[in-house]
Amino acid sequence: MTFFSRKIYLVDLLEGMVDIHNHLLPGIDDGSPDLATTLEMIAGFKALGFKGVYTTPHTMEDYYGNDVESIVTCFHQTKNQLGIHADFLLGTSSEYMMDGGFGKLLETGDYQTLPDNHLLFEFSYFQKPQEAEELIFEMDHKDLNPILAHPERYRYLSPEEMLEFKERGCALQLNLLSLSGHYGKDALRKAMTLLEANAYDFLGTDAHRVEHLTKIKETKLSKKQYSQLKTLVEKHKAIFI
Repeated sequence: MTFFSRKIYLVDLLEGMVDIHNHLLPGIDDGSPDLATTLEMIAGFKALGFKGVYTTPHTMEDYYGNDVESIVTCFHQTKNQLGIHADFLLGTSSEYMMDGGFGKLLETGDYQTLPDNHLLFEFSYFQKPQEAEELIFEMDHKDLNPILAHPERYRYLSPEEMLEFKERGCALQLNLLSLSGHYGKDALRKAMTLLEANAYDFLGTDAHRVEHLTKIKETKLSKKQYSQLKTLVEKHKAIFI
């Protein structure tokens, strides 16, 4: 059976990948609730071909009061309990909500970055933060490399507006779950538009539970989507290896 005569799956592209957006650490946000689930999720990541992850639990002013100390402590405690799977956890950062406390974090330096000083952040799903442009400028001023998580999931933003953030020096990160239709038709449509424009810089699973990884494994692609995603995978791997 030739490549173009068989079904193409998203998982075919993921061998050797490093995930930079997930909620794998147990009991620290709305992701994995316990170590047993974390171990199940690690098995799921490996089944997809991932060679490692940088964990990114939520930091939200009104929901998850995580800070660098609590996240790093949880990371090392978890890693120490994983035994032969410990090396799968490459490092940790956070997915920072751009809320009322985000500016203070930038001011005090109480944040943990991904490699090459990348900082993963997200917007509210209800409306764009009023100071978004100013805070992105502030990140740039601090020599941070901001990554906006899952831009396709913000219903109030058009693809053109997302590209404006990119022009301001903000990288865009695709959620692989968006390609499965998990977040609805609007997110899928915007993801396809941004892929077509070669606008994404990175990708991530945003996995909160085993079922999310299973859904990614079952996601099928068209030939065109496969080609576009292959380009994105190569771009991602150039930084996160």
